[in-house]
Amino acid sequence: MPNIRRLSCRHLKSVIGLAFSLLLAACAGPGELPDPPADEAIATEAEHQLTQALILRHAREYRLARVARPLLIAALELCPMHRRSEYGLRLHSIDSYTRQQRPAAHTVYGLDQRPTLRTPLPDSPAAKAGLHAGDRLLRLQGRAFTSETYNSIDTQLREMSGPLSLQIERGDSRMDLTLMPEELCDWPVRLIRSSAINAHADGREIRINQGMLSYAQGDDELALVIAHEIAHNGLQHIDKQLRNLLLGALLDLLALTQGYPSPGIAATLGIHHQALNWELEADLQALVLLHRAGVPLQPGIEFWRRLGTDFPTAIRHSRGLIHPGTAERYLRMKTAAKALQIGHSRD
Repeated sequence: MPNIRRLSCRHLKSVIGLAFSLLLAACAGPGELPDPPADEAIATEAEHQLTQALILRHAREYRLARVARPLLIAALELCPMHRRSEYGLRLHSIDSYTRQQRPAAHTVYGLDQRPTLRTPLPDSPAAKAGLHAGDRLLRLQGRAFTSETYNSIDTQLREMSGPLSLQIERGDSRMDLTLMPEELCDWPVRLIRSSAINAHADGREIRINQGMLSYAQGDDELALVIAHEIAHNGLQHIDKQLRNLLLGALLDLLALTQGYPSPGIAATLGIHHQALNWELEADLQALVLLHRAGVPLQPGIEFWRRLGTDFPTAIRHSRGLIHPGTAERYLRMKTAAKALQIGHSRD
């Protein structure tokens, strides 16, 4: 009997294997394909795509930083406890990139381990001092860089204030110069690789999705999105939301101790309490920031109408759970912008 069982199992496996082979043979497949490209051609194309991806990424980051800078300055009264000195030094080195990206970074920028300037933002202290992309930073406050201090340059710059002395290498020449800082809100604006048309603020930084950056066709539209998130931070909406959440969680815990199961109901209500009004408040504060920064208001306002047109589910006649509909936001901002412009003309 044991021998018969073993033979039966082997026979069954053979049958299954044959059936599987017949099934694969019966599956539809493509027609005759041409010979694949040579490995060298594939490697060359892959290198080209990585290089173009790096150039595009930096162009997107530059646009985001350029639009955000005047807004972070205009918002100074909203961030009395979150300010920093800014010199406009945007640096990178070969170690700023992953191993896969380093060949492209070396090809495009000629990078090595030394800190090298990226393109300074318009009107920043670095731009006003005549610094260029590709300038190499040799000394900071009289101190030369070593392999141990390369990775801490950004941290050093964020902690500095007052005049900043630099030694720059450009080609075969060296230059000593001093930068005077400007003050802005210390809320870094970061680009997130997500196709979702969205943006976020968490009280410490601002995150703009790549999908939102692409959808905002003009810089004035993008400025409204960034200003809205700056307003959330400046008006402390995230902290207020957290307090409401904690209060709701305490109520859930109290109900549980009294024998009433409460599966996060109060906490959920707490986190959504006043969320709609905070969104509207951030919309209106964003218009004030745009006005202070000299950004035209109308293109940003029309952004909400275009958003509703492209995504009709965002148009609501009654308020949703967290965000008001695009129709309500558009009309409220239109009225507020008119009031700002009238007030400005009187001044």
